[in-house]
Formats: sequence, C-alpha cells, structure tokens
Amino acid sequence: MRFFSINKTSNQEADMPVRDGLKKSLVGVIDDGTKTVRFVIYEAERSEELAAYQLDKTEVQPQEGWYEQDPMEIINHIRICSENSIEQLTELGYSREDIVTLGITNQRETTIAWDKFTGEPLHPAIAWNDIRTDSTVDAILARVPDRNKNYLKSISGLPISPYFSALKMRWMKDNIKAVRRASRDKRLLFGTVDSWIVWNLTGGPQGGLHITDVTNASRTLLMDLETLNWDPMLCRLFGIHRDSLPQIRSSSELYGIVKDGSILDGISISGILGNQQAALVGQNCLLAGQAKNTYRSGCFLLYNTGPRRVQSTHGLITTVAYKLGPNAPPVYALEGSIAVAGGAMKFLRDNLKLIKDVAKDTEHIAGQVFSTGDVYFVPAFSGLYAPYWRKDARGIICGLTAFTTKNHIIRAALEAVCFQTRDILEAMNKDCGMPLSKLHVDGNMTSNDLLMQLQADLIGIPVLRAHSWDMSALGAAVSAGHSCGVWSVERWRNHATPADTFLPTTTDDDRDARYTKWKMAVQRSLGWATTKKSITMTGQTKRKYSTVTNHSQSVDVPTSPPQSRKGSFVDGQSIDYDKFGNPITDDGVDDNVEELIKYSARKFSIFVPINSENDEKTILDDAEYYMSKKECDYGMCQCCQTKKKLQTDWETIEEIIENDPEIIFDGDDNPIVVEQRNDSIVTPSIGLNNGTQLGIVPKVFKHICSKLQHTSLT
Repeated sequence: MRFFSINKTSNQEADMPVRDGLKKSLVGVIDDGTKTVRFVIYEAERSEELAAYQLDKTEVQPQEGWYEQDPMEIINHIRICSENSIEQLTELGYSREDIVTLGITNQRETTIAWDKFTGEPLHPAIAWNDIRTDSTVDAILARVPDRNKNYLKSISGLPISPYFSALKMRWMKDNIKAVRRASRDKRLLFGTVDSWIVWNLTGGPQGGLHITDVTNASRTLLMDLETLNWDPMLCRLFGIHRDSLPQIRSSSELYGIVKDGSILDGISISGILGNQQAALVGQNCLLAGQAKNTYRSGCFLLYNTGPRRVQSTHGLITTVAYKLGPNAPPVYALEGSIAVAGGAMKFLRDNLKLIKDVAKDTEHIAGQVFSTGDVYFVPAFSGLYAPYWRKDARGIICGLTAFTTKNHIIRAALEAVCFQTRDILEAMNKDCGMPLSKLHVDGNMTSNDLLMQLQADLIGIPVLRAHSWDMSALGAAVSAGHSCGVWSVERWRNHATPADTFLPTTTDDDRDARYTKWKMAVQRSLGWATTKKSITMTGQTKRKYSTVTNHSQSVDVPTSPPQSRKGSFVDGQSIDYDKFGNPITDDGVDDNVEELIKYSARKFSIFVPINSENDEKTILDDAEYYMSKKECDYGMCQCCQTKKKLQTDWETIEEIIENDPEIIFDGDDNPIVVEQRNDSIVTPSIGLNNGTQLGIVPKVFKHICSKLQHTSLT
C-alpha cells in the first residue's frame, strides 16, 4: 500500500494564532446533514476546525421507503450546537464577537412546507432519500412526450425522479390537507432545509427572509440552469405556485442578519451551499476538470465543468457547482450518485453478521486476503443509480467457490464501492472529454486505508484524502468568508489542503480485466425485480380505490396509505367544499386531469416486436445460454492465444447493460417489456386477449403468458 502525506501549511500557520498574537476573523458554519446537525467555527483562510459541536437527529420511517425529519428539531439543534461551540472559544483566546459571519450547508432535496404567518411546519420534512413519490413521478411522466424521464434535462439538468424536491412538493399538495389549504389561502411556503434555516434565523413570521441559493435550487427540478430562475413551465407542470418558492440568490453574498434572539443574534449570514457542492469548494476543486467524491452510506461524485453546462448522455445529472457572488459567473458540475457504499458494510454487519464493527473490522478482515478470489458483489439492494438507473436491479454476489471465505466477500464489498466510482468517472470522461488526473475524497469511509488504496488501483489515478473527513463545512466557510472579504478565493485556489495521497499499484491490464468482470456482474444483477405501473401510467382503475360521490359525479380517489404512523399525516386526495357544496380545487393540482387522461395508456396495448441490431443474449433469455459460457468467451482464459483473445469493448458491454429490457406489470397484471433505447422508452405490452402472436415473444414471456392465460380461463 503506497500513500504519503502532504501538508504545505507553514509552521507559522500551524501554531495557535492567539499564542502568536495573530488573532484572525472567525467564520461560523451551520452544517445540517442527514443524520446530524453541526456548528463549526473556522479561522479565516485556515482549513482546520477551531471548534465544533454536533447533535444526532431523529429520523422517522413511517413506511418502507419513507424518511422524515422534524423541522423544529433542526432549529433547536442549531441553537444548542452554536452555544456549545462558542463556549469553546474562551479557552482558545477568542469570543463570540470574533465571529464576523455565518455560512450554511445542508442536505439537499430534503423538502419542508410551512405556514408563513405562524411559522409552523405543515408536515414533517421529507428527506432526500424518500421514495414515496413514485406515483407522483408516474403522474408527471404521463404528461411529457413519450413519458421520457429525461425530457426536462435540457432545462433543469435533472431526470424526473423521486429524488428531487418538486416531486416532494407536489406530493404534499396532493396528499396533505393542511398543505393544500395553506396553498389555497396564500400562506404556504416551500423550501429546502437552507430556506427553512435562514427564514427562522432572520425573523420567521416577523419578516424572515425566504431565500435559497443556486446550488440548492438546481436540485428542485424547477430551476432553469441557464437563467438561474424558477422556470414558469416547470412550475406549471408540477403545480407549484411561484409565490410559495424562495428567491434564488448566489452562493456568496450578504443575505441578512440573524434576528432570532439566540447567541447568534446580530451576526450576518453570507454563504449558502448544498453539502456536496460545499465539499467541492472545501476540497479546492475550483478548476474545470477537477472532481471530488464523498464516501458515506452512499457516494456523491461531483466533476467541475467550469462555465460549461454539459448535458450528460451517459446517466449523469447536471447541477450548479457554485456562484460566488451576485455578479460572478455560475460554475457547473456533472454529478453521479452511488446508492450503496457504506450501506453495503452495514448490510454485511447487520444482515449477514460477517463483521461486528464496520470501522474496525472491515479493513482488518478484508486485508487478510490479497484479492477477492474472483468474487464480485453488486450491492443493488433497491436498484442501481448512476450511470445505470435501473430500478429492476438487485444485489448479487457471484464467483463463489468452495474456497470463498468472509474475507473475500468483505473485500469484494469494498471493491464494489470503487468499481461504482469508476463507472461514474468513465461516464464523466465520455460526457466531458476531460480525463481526471487525480481524485479528491472525503467522508467517513475514507478512514479505511485499504479502501483508498483499492480505489487508486481500480481507477488508475492518485487519490487524495483530506485530513478532515467532512469538507462541506469548510466549503461553506470559504463561501461566507469570501463575501465578507476575510477569505480570498484566489488565495484559496493556491492553498494546498493537507491530504494523504494513495498511488496506483496495479497494471492497466489487470485493472481492466477486473473491471470487465465487474461489468459482467452488473449485467447479471439486472431484471431481478419487477415493478408495477401506477394507475396514472396504465389508465386503469384498481379495486383498492374507493369512490367519493358529489352532485352525481363520481371521483376515484385512493384510500389512505396502509400502516401510516403518527410521524406522517397523510390525508389522501380528499376534496374540500365551499359553503354552497361546490368542490374547491387548488390551481395547479387538479387542473390537468383531462391532460392526464389524454396521455394515459390504452387498456390493451399491442405487442410490437423490437428488432435488435445484434443477436447478443441477455440475462432475460434462455438460461442455457449462460450455462454454456466459458472463460474463453470473455477473453479471460489462459489457453487461447493472445491475438485470439477478445479485446475489452466497453461500448458494447455498456450498450448491452443499457438496452437490457426491464419487466413491469400494468394495472391488470399483464407483463410489459420496457426496452431502453437512448433516452426514450418503448413499452410494448403482452395482452392476453389482443391476439398477440406468441411466436415472436422470448421463451420466458411465452411461459408467463401461458400461465396467465390458463389462470384467466379457469
């Protein structure tokens, strides 16, 4: 394992400033993450934390896939953490008065709705990783051409996905009566966590500022990446009133003064960045072609593209990296997310009981073997994220032999994190044409030296690990200090952040051979899960829907979600009436029903055979095909001559994965093959009573259809 530490900080800078009589201005940072709230204090233009305090947050999971947080707990934690951090300043020779400004960094996409007159949250905060909005996604997709989830990427840079804030806002308007009524009464405010924090700190109902910055706004699916303003068409599409959204500001400017009566009262707020963009700034990746990866339960890799807005054609999203001043040009980035990184280690601990302590055991046990023994672990527990975006994928462990031990499986889990990172880097290189020369990393998992060495080996470039595991707070401090003139961005660009460097130790041939087998493992993970389309996508009603009758008109509305706990108040799509008994609708929520019906699918679709340009088999074909596969077929054997071996063809491998069909079921439980072609989706259905010629259907679907036909006849 080859790594060394670099630290170009001078001796004078390393000494305590007060000891030298060199007191510096201080910058405080509110850091709201998914699991914790922190308050960190930095000396201007120094990367080391001077004082910090954090508290864990309470996360509620009312149903599977639902994640909620208490907005008031966030505000209370900020007050407690700031008080405890500032108390530490006395023994360091500083005081509260030395804090010249505040920066804010926050978990992105997490969405809050509140009453602007009372300041009360109207619903728990819906966390960024919450997937309750699947049905809302279907409703929106039913209204865009070809139901193409990437249709809005040219405007917002984002796919239509439950991940982003607009879907969470729409879900609350559709399902939460308090939110719907507040919208009707013009007292509803929506915002990401940064908006909620600033509004409360600057006065709340007494004139609090309702603002956000461009990095957080770029994660809502409502902002135009070119104009950096809310897009009217997108707001209409999602049914979100412009008046309920915050004003979009730059990432570095004087927004206002704290007026909440807390220990922070009177201090200015001058920097806001989403946590991953803040880490990009904190890692000093301020030049085009630089990238950082944050390793936590998942991974978030951002690649600075400078002033260029690169629209990815390889499964990545486009976002705003930062805008350091009202008149400064925006800087953009490509982003790829890995759903399961540290989560895979927890799976090995909690589900398989292979380890007891993630931090201690993972590196020790995996380090007892020199390789995985050709074992590959694809941790797609709920699908694959970037660059594949396949919800039908599921986790697999392949390559097991009689000699496989838990050491090999644990090491394979670590390598899976590294392979997924390479997947994203390969996609970024194809989109930008600017290969990386080094990768900056931070996050809890980076304390694992073996993981960092494996990462360098599998991507073939140096990996630079920051000495501070959380660079988000540092990036927010840079942004806030810059607007106040105490932290020069130009000097920061030339600042060498202390880091440990891990160098690659493998050959290109070995690296590519292992990556080829990873791609083979990914292909085998596809098609394991099937998902049902919602009523909106199929145009069909289900028996679980009840009927509400009013004035001789029947309206189908879904019943309340089952097993809903107190943490989430879901009213369902109920209807309010005025004093004359007429239904009251909120503009933007129910005004597009006709259009939804117009674009809904016919009850019986016609199966259209798809002509493939090649005869490459997939995992959904006859199992005998893969049973007959040998190492020679993949160019992995030692028996064939070198010139006869297959050369790695990444394009073909990725095309196979990208075009591998997905099976879903419509409202009548008919199987549908979803064929992925470029950015469009072709969904030919296999109807039981539409005269389908089963001769053109693959064997597996013949079997399914014959079973379903037999059931329907009996």
